[in-house]
Amino acid sequence: MILSRALGKRRIAAGTRPGWIAAWGPVVLDALALAVVLAVVLAWVSPVLLAGPVWIAVIALFGIVFVPVQVVLILSALWAAKSRGQIETEREP
Repeated sequence: MILSRALGKRRIAAGTRPGWIAAWGPVVLDALALAVVLAVVLAWVSPVLLAGPVWIAVIALFGIVFVPVQVVLILSALWAAKSRGQIETEREP
C-alpha cells in the first residue's frame, strides 16, 4: 500500500501514464511485503491462539489476517488504477 500509493501519487502529479506492469507491479510487491509481515505476526501469535477457544481464534485471525489483507490490497489496487487511468482534459466546445 505504501509503495503503490507513493508511486501512484508521483505519477499522477507528473501526468504520466505507466504501463500495466509498472502500475500493478507495486501491488504485487505490497502483497508480498504483507505476506512476510503476516507470517512473522502469525508465528508469534499462533501459540496463544491455539491455547484458547476456537471462537476467539477465529475472531483474532479475522482481525489479524483478513482485515489487513483487504485494506492493503484494495488501497494498492485503487492507486494502481488511478495511476493507469486516462487523464481527462476539459475541451471547449
